[in-house]
Amino acid sequence: MRLGLAVFMAVASGVFAACQAPLPATLEFVDQSPAQPKLGEITTLRFRAIDSRGQPQPGVRVTFEVQAPVSGIELNPTEATTDVTSGIASTQVVANGGRVSSVVVTARVGDKSAVSPAVTFAGASSSARQFTFQCGSVAGEGSGGVHAIGAFDETRHLIAGVKVDCIAHVADRNGDGIAGAQVSFLTEAGTIGPSATSVTDVVGNALVLYKTSLPLPDDVKPGTFTWNPLNDTTHTGEYIAPLWMHPFNWVEDPITHYAGPYNFQEPRRPDPIRPGRENNPRDNLVSMIAITTGEEAFDDLNNNGVYDQGEPFVDLTEPFVDNNDNGTWDATREDGSEGAERYVDANGNGKWDGKNGRYDAVSLIWVQERILWTGWPHEQDRRAPASGESHKSVIRPILPESPGPHHLSKFDQLLADFLVADPWFNSLARNSNDDGCEAGTAGPVKVEKHTKGMAFTYPAYTRMRYVIQDVRDPSNPIVPDYPKAINWQVTAGCGFTASPQDGHKVIISAPRVYGDIFP
Repeated sequence: MRLGLAVFMAVASGVFAACQAPLPATLEFVDQSPAQPKLGEITTLRFRAIDSRGQPQPGVRVTFEVQAPVSGIELNPTEATTDVTSGIASTQVVANGGRVSSVVVTARVGDKSAVSPAVTFAGASSSARQFTFQCGSVAGEGSGGVHAIGAFDETRHLIAGVKVDCIAHVADRNGDGIAGAQVSFLTEAGTIGPSATSVTDVVGNALVLYKTSLPLPDDVKPGTFTWNPLNDTTHTGEYIAPLWMHPFNWVEDPITHYAGPYNFQEPRRPDPIRPGRENNPRDNLVSMIAITTGEEAFDDLNNNGVYDQGEPFVDLTEPFVDNNDNGTWDATREDGSEGAERYVDANGNGKWDGKNGRYDAVSLIWVQERILWTGWPHEQDRRAPASGESHKSVIRPILPESPGPHHLSKFDQLLADFLVADPWFNSLARNSNDDGCEAGTAGPVKVEKHTKGMAFTYPAYTRMRYVIQDVRDPSNPIVPDYPKAINWQVTAGCGFTASPQDGHKVIISAPRVYGDIFP
């Protein structure tokens, strides 16, 4: 006997219904991997079906959808069946657009649903606009702010091994640090070690140790500061000196003309120890660069996450070490001796190339850091010039104008103020919070620091201040009187620390001040 068609369909429907899993009691979000996906990466979202007994329920068909349409977001698959053992169904999300995206995914089974947390896609390739390179952590790990280290003694002899940590930070155009980026380094003078490459950590920082050593910085001719440096196909547009050197206050003899007028001419002085040599601040300004792979900076005017023709961008030259600070690569040194500036041949054509006039989404991006090597003055540097002599002193008392005698009354005090520079007309490296002028007294007076702590800028001189005070304490109810005026003199010792990392300390004697103190 044959079954009729209607009977067969009824039986088949009953079998299929019996095989289909019942609806779960609950549906829950499980996890997301990776937790912080980058643009272009795939992130997996997992959901679990739970039956009425609280156990994972296999064989449940789950559908996925985005809570609201988001441009550039792909969801695959849109349907999945829960796993036999764990009751988990998963889907994958990828953001193909070039800008930050955020999406919420909903999983559904019948009238049951579960919602994922917001999945945010950020990050892209390294951006030249977000690439920084600085030396010396002064505000926490990865920061920078140490601009000078003590590298020479008073005879201009190199003190090798003075060190400071330097940190390159790599991030995408959204400001997200990029982990695992390889960064290379080149320097004009000294060494970056233990190797010239480093890899960024989880927040995008690459740490290297910089040390003073041979080769020495290039001697350069005095230059002229301008607010409008050359910026064309072969020039970077960098200032001749960083603004923390105060080049806008330059004048040929900054100690004599410390109050101006300024003419933007780089300070200079004949070296009293080395005949025929002229010293100027940039003789010891060391250029170094950090290099990585990434995209040139651009302004995303339409916010679509990619460069479009006509949008402003910053065109980069091939990376080079600018020994003479003129903003372009040079094949020879300023003094005419052999030795080209170091560079990286990004396109492999065997020569240095300037800007190519087009936006590069993948290129070698680079950034420059500069650091001063300073020394301390010899007695020959300190002496006042004789009449008609071209010698320029690096020490000048400002207050008091004459060394003395100065008469102090009981509980009185006197402000002392003087200028000091290194032999090249740079401020001495000052890298400790304890640096300043103290002690050096003879008689019933004491010295209190006014200029103290580490320096953050390095003009052509430092103005050091301290106070000479009566040692007697006015808060003491029993204060002795002196039977007569007592002589005193002060030659304060001013401490300058060469480096924040095990740096030696140099003591420079302030100009002598003397006088007496009345009963």
